[in-house]
Formats: sequence, structure tokens, C-alpha cells
Amino acid sequence: MKKILIFCFCSIFISSCNKPHKSLQKKENNQKNSHKAFVITGKVKNFYTNTVYLNKIDEYTISPVDSSLILNNTFTFKGTVEYPERYALTFKNYPETIVFIIENKDFTMHIDQEHAHDFYVEGSPLNTKLNEYKTASKKLFSKIEDLFPEFQKARLENDVKTLNKIETQIKTIESEFTNFSYQFIENHKNSYLSAMLLRDLLKSSLTDTSKIKNNYNLLPENIKKAPDAQKIAVALHIR
Repeated sequence: MKKILIFCFCSIFISSCNKPHKSLQKKENNQKNSHKAFVITGKVKNFYTNTVYLNKIDEYTISPVDSSLILNNTFTFKGTVEYPERYALTFKNYPETIVFIIENKDFTMHIDQEHAHDFYVEGSPLNTKLNEYKTASKKLFSKIEDLFPEFQKARLENDVKTLNKIETQIKTIESEFTNFSYQFIENHKNSYLSAMLLRDLLKSSLTDTSKIKNNYNLLPENIKKAPDAQKIAVALHIR
């Protein structure tokens, strides 16, 4: 029933990659002297594994670019990114995939395996803003979940009238979500997150390319240089 899901934005499959992605570079020697670097500290609960992988998201695949041992329920990743981008954490022998944003800051992730997708991040403004967006989105999509029992009953009874009614309700909720997303982007046009969300809207089934282009044009020049914004420009032939 859910046709759009912004949290992962695509079906994610793991593909192997032995070389670090070019946008993620380690800076072991001058880490302390660089303000353009990140240190991710992870605090985990209920994970019975010793390895966590950092993966680069590339459209519909993710590729490992680094790994870290989990010692005393803690792991660390260090490096630098040219622009903030979404990455994914995966764990050895666990199916969870945790999508978050890497920006060049020191921040801490708190992850409980029993509630993995309700992780929270301290010290990262972009992840805080992303969580705000996700929380509001979940509230909208909960309306679709509330319709599911009625949908199942109507489908079993082949109740076409009710099924059509539910379909109309779902479309209304999806439209509400899309409008919310555009408003969120407009309200945060100076954030790299807005470029990411616009990119996801471009891939959704309710794509309005003219609206995406208009919102893209509102982005500051520095954000237009980010990978997500560049993909929008290529897809819409924006010069």
C-alpha cells in the first residue's frame, strides 16, 4: 500500500566493493588539524557481532567503503566528505540497514538492535533535521497503516466500492505527504538535506518535474554543487 517511502528512498541491496569510494577519504595523520573531517562514534545495544560496515549509497545499491570493529559496544569511523551525503550502516550477521547523513562533524549515533530504525544522533544538525522530517512523515504514513485492516477485509470480500474508496484515501494521503515534503524543502532551502529530498521526489511515482526544477532553482549555489543536486540537474537538463 505504501508507494512512497522516503526513509530509505529505494530498495537497497548490498554489492561488494573493495576500494574506498572517492568521496570518503581517511585522514589519519592530520585528523586533529582539519576542521573538514568527521568522527562518527557509535554506541550500540543488543548487537552480538564484532563488525560494522559503512556503505556508500548509490541509487539502488550500497557499497561498503569502510569497516570498524565493535569493542565494548562502541565503534568509530573517521574520514572526510566533500559534501554531506547519505550513507548506510550494516552489521555482520544482522539484516538491519541504517541510513543517515555524514557531514564533517564529530557526532555520536545511538543504536539499539531491537529498535534499529529509531536510532538517534547527537552532534549532527543535518541528522537532527532529517529525523524531524522522518518523524513527521511517519505520522502521515500511519494514516495508510490505519486503513490496512479495512483494505484486507474489502479485498477478501471483493468489495470494489470500498477498495476504490480506500485507494482515493491513499492518494489523498500521498498528496498530503508530497505537499509536506515540498514545504519542508522550501523552508530549509539552505540545507543540504533539501537537495537530498528533492532527489528522492524526482524518483517517486508522483514526480512533478516542473515543481522540482522550481525548488532546485531556489537552492544556494554551494548546495547545487552537492552530488544529489548535481543528479537533479543532469536528470532535468539544467545548466
